[in-house]
Amino acid sequence: MKNSKTLHLSILLAIAAVLAAGSAQAAASAGQLQAPISAGADAMLKCDNEISQNYAQTELETFFSSGYTYWDAAQLASYWGQDVDEAKARIGRKILWGPADVALLEQFLLDARLESLQSVDDLRFYSETSYTYDDAAALAEFWGDATPYDAKLRIERNLIMGNADEVEYALELANSQP
Repeated sequence: MKNSKTLHLSILLAIAAVLAAGSAQAAASAGQLQAPISAGADAMLKCDNEISQNYAQTELETFFSSGYTYWDAAQLASYWGQDVDEAKARIGRKILWGPADVALLEQFLLDARLESLQSVDDLRFYSETSYTYDDAAALAEFWGDATPYDAKLRIERNLIMGNADEVEYALELANSQP
């Protein structure tokens, strides 16, 4: 695992919990009070959960401060079989792990995009947008597409390739034409 500090802390907490449980069993067989040891193990497990939650929050914050977009996360979520929030955290985790993992992330994103380009007809990503039929009609005219459906397919391909800003700009230009 790449994040050795978190791994080592988790291992230490697990060892402490096992030792506490073993001490509690020994105390119970000797007829001694078990509650203080059990409370200590519970506190350690609570601490481990808090560390996990803080790390998950750090992963999400890293995603949001990166150059990756919602559409990148949506692509990877589909590719990895996760929901978008899980993909955002996974992207953040890979960024935190360093340049080698970012390089792998970029390859995953490329693979996800290539896979999605094979099935643009279902308009999976287009359906997540707020674009209307009128937007598609305006873009079809602007781009020289035969039909609004053709423009929807072009929008889908642009979303897959991470070009959402270009679609917005084209729509802005299309709507400003007399």
